[in-house]
Amino acid sequence: MPTHLPSPQRISKHLLIRNLVINLLVYGVLVTLYALVVLRWLGGPLQDLFHGNLTVYALVGLTLIVVQGVVLERITSFLMARLGLRHFD
Repeated sequence: MPTHLPSPQRISKHLLIRNLVINLLVYGVLVTLYALVVLRWLGGPLQDLFHGNLTVYALVGLTLIVVQGVVLERITSFLMARLGLRHFD
């Protein structure tokens, strides 16, 4: 006898997809803002560093990538908690 109530697994998939879409939107906005900030304020110094010392440029670039990832994860986790959305590990 079929029931009209959705199964827990279907609800979980629905929540997972909704959270994924929200995360992608938040990440998209934040990455765009980050890229604009880096291009505006760090573009010139990074270009000078690239031409002056490639090793330091590589280390600075890797540091910026790691910091960006950590900051984006913290911001999205904060927003997900504030919006009351479940976090799936």
